[in-house]
Amino acid sequence: MKRTLMFLSVIILTFNHISLQAQKSGIEPLKYNINIELNDSTLWVNISIKAIKAETGQKDFLLFNRYIQIKEADLNDAPLKYSRSNDTLYFESSQKGEMTLLMQYEIPCSTMEYSNIVASYSDSTFTYPVLFDTSQIFCERFNKWYPVLYDNFSDYQVTITVPKTHSVFAYYPEIGCKDIAGKYVYSFNCFDEDFPFFITQANIFQPKKVIQYNTTNYEFCFLPRNRRLLAIVDNKPVFTSDSKQIDSLLDVSINRSMAAIEWYNANLWQKEFKTLCFVETGILGLGACLGSFILMDRILMNMEAIENYALSHEISHIWLGIHTEYLAKGKFFMGESIPEYVNLLFYESWAGTDAFEKAIQDKINLKLFDVPFYTVTFEQVLNQKKGDPQADEIIYNKGVAFVHEFRKQIGKEKLLKIIRETYSVPNHFVTLNDFENNIKANDCWNEYLKLFEIEL
Repeated sequence: MKRTLMFLSVIILTFNHISLQAQKSGIEPLKYNINIELNDSTLWVNISIKAIKAETGQKDFLLFNRYIQIKEADLNDAPLKYSRSNDTLYFESSQKGEMTLLMQYEIPCSTMEYSNIVASYSDSTFTYPVLFDTSQIFCERFNKWYPVLYDNFSDYQVTITVPKTHSVFAYYPEIGCKDIAGKYVYSFNCFDEDFPFFITQANIFQPKKVIQYNTTNYEFCFLPRNRRLLAIVDNKPVFTSDSKQIDSLLDVSINRSMAAIEWYNANLWQKEFKTLCFVETGILGLGACLGSFILMDRILMNMEAIENYALSHEISHIWLGIHTEYLAKGKFFMGESIPEYVNLLFYESWAGTDAFEKAIQDKINLKLFDVPFYTVTFEQVLNQKKGDPQADEIIYNKGVAFVHEFRKQIGKEKLLKIIRETYSVPNHFVTLNDFENNIKANDCWNEYLKLFEIEL
């Protein structure tokens, strides 16, 4: 089996006291300088971390995927003394206020098969550091493919070098792309909590569709498909191979995506985009909104044709649910349930009230593996973590049902007002406490408490 080797490099990281919890006042932003190179079938990187610390001598740690084997590691020119527990790398900090940590490691990625892992928000048992298929690689912090801390905004300076046969999509648009020694060198600069990126062969897509609407260039990169899902009849999939029907399905996705952005801008708050890319991927189970581009796997694109709102859910994350405090109570309610409900409000705007009510009722009457789904309390929803199909169904279905119940008590406009006030704060990790404070400020606390008295 061929293997793709992935060498990782973080050049400069500056921080004061490290904390796994939410970033506290007075902690310096992390500063990353990351250089990555794809050479043939190998992604090469070296790692150097510089740290300026307010305190010295204490035990420090970084989150780092347990499956990555460290080849070399030095701290201030001496071998690094470290220990590992699950996905945590512990090391003795330098007595100096400044330290330099050097690391080398590699991640092998199969070029013959798909990875079956999903993002891991806690320890990565059975979770590989990256998502990949035979022509694409996707990296984000939840798989801890680089030493990372959650709930810290950071400065990222990144270059990614790839052969001219490949393209790079990243969380923020590139600030430059140069042709150097026969390769493309993409440069990025951003201030955020992560820098996810996606490397793909460029020649696997259909000709790119580019549409300029208002001040935004929309770019759509679809995979060539001999057939696409057209309908579900008697619980059986119906596919079409007719090129005109396939083009029509893609046009629906294009038009609905632009309509969703227009609706979110009007009903949440205005965001400006110079370029927004939609990329269809062969990495199974991957759907993600990543700032300047949106990834949708081919199954989710099929769902869009049937359910009508799979793609616009990912678009909602441009506004809602990206920055939520790591593993805090209500993280996934804030990060997924509320964005999905707002997405359904967009669905209601074009599909009508009857279709919206049916969608809500389907979520309430959810069945899991053809077994009638039991009811849950709101407290269960708030404490729910990801990790298995039942957990996801509680988050994406029962959580949405509770948001709808709240909307029935306070009204749509008051709910949207509370959501805007909660999520629109820049450079902030949204918490359940933020949501509840805004509920109180809008005199809706008694209605909110009623959610804890019912099961859905």
